[in-house]
Amino acid sequence: MRSLALVFSLFFLISSPLHAAEKESAFSRVMRTNTLRCGYVILPPQFVQDPKTGQFSGVAYDVVMEIAKRLHLKVEWTEQVNFATVGEGISSGRYDAFCLTTYRWSNLARVFDYTSPIFYSTTDAYVRNGDKRFDNNLSAINDPKIKIATIDGEGGETIRGEDFPKAQLYSMPQDTALSMLLETVGDGKADITFANPLMAMPYLLARPGSVKRVETRNPIRAYAHALAFGKGEQELVSTFNVVLDEMLNSGVIDQILDRYEKIPHSFVRVKSPVRN
Repeated sequence: MRSLALVFSLFFLISSPLHAAEKESAFSRVMRTNTLRCGYVILPPQFVQDPKTGQFSGVAYDVVMEIAKRLHLKVEWTEQVNFATVGEGISSGRYDAFCLTTYRWSNLARVFDYTSPIFYSTTDAYVRNGDKRFDNNLSAINDPKIKIATIDGEGGETIRGEDFPKAQLYSMPQDTALSMLLETVGDGKADITFANPLMAMPYLLARPGSVKRVETRNPIRAYAHALAFGKGEQELVSTFNVVLDEMLNSGVIDQILDRYEKIPHSFVRVKSPVRN
């Protein structure tokens, strides 16, 4: 599978003698320069760029800026990347971190080290509004007559392969905007797709009533979201984890999530051990 091939190619790149010969870790470079260089993906509501002013906002942006403030670091938003190129950018030293609240995903665990979870999201099935074929009956998806919208290398492709291998694929290229998964279903080109509420939120707000979440007892998947660093950068990960724990226990993480939760219960919160 394309996504698995990407994982192994990035892993061998990171394990190469050239990489091993690097003398300075990302942690040492960040501490020496007092600057965190970030790769990022525009993905509302996690990372947003105002088209008129160019100003950044979003969950990931606010989290990273708050961490940097507490560590007395400057943040340099070095490079807009995509999910296919981010591992190579970290391994080659172009930036120090993937500053998106991205999945802690087993497919990339050999490429990245992650912080502790900042929040969780569920993944559910979405269909055209009024379609009740799959409500409390997800097994009905596993049918050669059913067409699932996916993007190459994206999580929905994995879910289809693991859970619904008999269904057809309506596959789109890797650089396709995630909103196209829902738009493809809303336009009737596919029967169903898989998305988390964060991905779905901008589309549902822009086109209310076009698609709906399939009613199920449990979500299809649940994923932790975290910041990502190059493999072996545990000094940087542990430093960020100390600050994230502080932000969680003081309620700052919840305050950031509240700013962007335009549809209730889109984020599954990490419960603080000291706050109700």
